[in-house]
Amino acid sequence: MFRTVRIPGNAVPEFSKYPVITVVSIVAMASLVSSVAEEAGFRGYFQVALETRFRAPVAIFIQALLIAPAHSLTQGFVWPIVLFYFLVDTMLGTSANLTRSIVPGLIVHTLGLLTFFGFIWPEDRRRVLVWDSGADQWFWIHVVQAIVLGGLAISAYMRLAKFAKSSRMGASNQLT
Repeated sequence: MFRTVRIPGNAVPEFSKYPVITVVSIVAMASLVSSVAEEAGFRGYFQVALETRFRAPVAIFIQALLIAPAHSLTQGFVWPIVLFYFLVDTMLGTSANLTRSIVPGLIVHTLGLLTFFGFIWPEDRRRVLVWDSGADQWFWIHVVQAIVLGGLAISAYMRLAKFAKSSRMGASNQLT
């Protein structure tokens, strides 16, 4: 998606004048602090409060709809960025709902930010649109990855939902 629409690249801080351990510590803490704040605040507090008033899918949709544009303050307010963060926030909200925990989302969120800060952000401004360069091998690899991994993710969520439902039914039967 990011190679099909022109998006302003993020500026990379000048880390070359700092020791490697300092840079690694900053990136690790930025990933962890952002993840903890968002997961605790949006999935652990806000979404749970919404779930007392709305069905889970509606609560997940609302929290994702409200937090996704906030990411645009630092990433740019362009539709692919807003859509990407909406989908990620929906995925994290679904995980929190099905597992009744923010821990899985916290782990995924932290690893996602580490990946972004370490591998994507440094190359962000060098991204070439497929319309300018043609659909190269990496573009098609990423298309196949998105389709295959998207299908696997849907399958995993369906299995997790089934497991969560049977676990909740078992717990309610034990209470009676």
